[in-house]
Amino acid sequence: MDEHPGTRTTQGPASGGHTRHRRAERRGDGGLGAVGALRRLPGLVARRARDLLGLGLPVSCAGCGCWETRLCPQCRSLLGAGTLLVEHAEAAGDLEILAAATYAGPVRSLVLGWKNGAREDLDGVMSEVGRELGRACASHLASHPDLSPAEHGGAGRDGSAAASALLVIPAPSGAGRRLRGRLVAARLADAVARGIAEHGSLAGGPVLRVLSADVLRRRGGAGAHQAGRSAHQRRANRAAAPRVLAEVRGLPVVLVDDVVTTGATLESCVRALEEAGAHVLAAVVLAATPPPGGGGARRIDG
Repeated sequence: MDEHPGTRTTQGPASGGHTRHRRAERRGDGGLGAVGALRRLPGLVARRARDLLGLGLPVSCAGCGCWETRLCPQCRSLLGAGTLLVEHAEAAGDLEILAAATYAGPVRSLVLGWKNGAREDLDGVMSEVGRELGRACASHLASHPDLSPAEHGGAGRDGSAAASALLVIPAPSGAGRRLRGRLVAARLADAVARGIAEHGSLAGGPVLRVLSADVLRRRGGAGAHQAGRSAHQRRANRAAAPRVLAEVRGLPVVLVDDVVTTGATLESCVRALEEAGAHVLAAVVLAATPPPGGGGARRIDG
């Protein structure tokens, strides 16, 4: 898996007590000279313009809007009050889905701001939340047989030797988001992978490798933006399973997305990965929309 584009490797404590990331596909722009500089110019100008504008504008909380802070303690606490087990995303079937918060009120505002690029200053905070989710996911899946390394004598659910690597795979982003570089699900997956690796032990033994692998792509004509769509429209929009760009057969997978509503996106990802031979164990999301009848998801910690 290390050799496929979009794959990052996170080494857990079992391999020396440190965390390491490696891009399989590196951008060798150091020798492009003037051509490379011109290609980078638009992004540099845009970043400098944002920096200059920020000098004259007051900062406000991305959640509640209070002044002089990018994210107030009260809104930050909404993302760290404990992990939720989402049980109302019916389109996802029996897939276990863990969420950091309910997608409502200040949480909805700050997640939207981060997703759409208006609040890139939340990247660090969202990375922290992703690591917290990763540790919670590792704890929740601690006894899962598919995560027991083969050298520890474990066996997968199909009786085969269990894998020593776990894939953390983000839901696919659309072409527009990729062009803008706002791959929020992939960034979140990187953080979740670090959190799982930091947990250090699954199924009675260390997980030797945790791979953050951006290997799903939407098929042409499928997956238009979901905002404002009904539940039925969302399910129809995600009916086409994404393409899997890398070999995943026999490997356990944790899916990652920013928000879950009906679970249709996650279901299509599960279908694609399991058709390719992977074992999808669970999904992790930043936030889950409230169930239609009110109430909320069940808290499993915190």
